[in-house]
Amino acid sequence: MYTRPMILPLESTGRIYVLEDEKGQVVGTGSREVCETLMYIIGAGLSPAMDQQQPKARPNVRAAITI
Repeated sequence: MYTRPMILPLESTGRIYVLEDEKGQVVGTGSREVCETLMYIIGAGLSPAMDQQQPKARPNVRAAITI
């Protein structure tokens, strides 16, 4: 639908906005600043976690609380 995420006013006063992704699906609503922050987070992307730094199994770890 769009080529990039879009911030659109949700009401006529312009206090509440909606952020839609490229497919036209709603990502979030809020003030203009909130939608701009969400759009920045979407555009920045996340780097993959480094699996080599953390061991896979920890046999001697105990829970702080009992379930």
